[in-house]
Amino acid sequence: GCPVWSCRDWIGTVFDKQTDPGNLLREYAKRFNAVEGNSTFYAIPPAATVEKWMAESGDGFRFCPKFPKSISHDRRLVQAENETSEFIKTLETLQHGDRLGTSFLQLPPSFNAHSIDALENYLKALPKEFKYAVEPRHITWYDNGDNERQLDEMLQNLGIDKVIFDSRPLFASEAKDQDESDAQSRKPQTPVRKVALATHPFLRLVGSNDLDANEIWIKEWAPIINKWILENKRPYIFLHCPNEAYAPYFARRLH
Repeated sequence: GCPVWSCRDWIGTVFDKQTDPGNLLREYAKRFNAVEGNSTFYAIPPAATVEKWMAESGDGFRFCPKFPKSISHDRRLVQAENETSEFIKTLETLQHGDRLGTSFLQLPPSFNAHSIDALENYLKALPKEFKYAVEPRHITWYDNGDNERQLDEMLQNLGIDKVIFDSRPLFASEAKDQDESDAQSRKPQTPVRKVALATHPFLRLVGSNDLDANEIWIKEWAPIINKWILENKRPYIFLHCPNEAYAPYFARRLH
């Protein structure tokens, strides 16, 4: 899937030109079976909104909500019981409607390996009936040593996946337009580890607007994804582009 479903640039290209802007999720769900729920990072939606999402998506469709920044960035996983409880209500609603995929916790860029105890305590307290993935961003989590091993072992023991954030395609060449320049200034260059620690590998692949330039990365990832599937894992793959108008075409090429 893609990181969003409400890109108006898709009207007349990915979607029919007569598509009502209010029906973008319904149209998106006809073409993809998952979406990143990045909006939950900024605010937890009312229950009525979540019910509407479920009504507009078909059987087999999965939302992958992002943990709110009030938990990850503001509270930094400490004394965030109230915020977590509110977020879990959204997960329960989606689970009840058979629309819940893996929820992902993006750690702040400054949240380093010295905070592994806070991370472990938080993850252990989460309800066990949901699937989670953690996206570490600080370089200390990628030391090819004790820090990385401890993180991987902890996540594996808890049945939690590690988000693979691969922005190499975005940074493989100089920016070709303003969208790419802006994306390069915002997106991190996290080291890439092609690991599946649990049952739902989670890949966020950030490409160029030049779809042909992404082919080398598609060819690198396709056999890895196939291997996961053959191992009876259920990967979640999300394709990003600096201009999201191109993301569905990037996704189609990889598919």
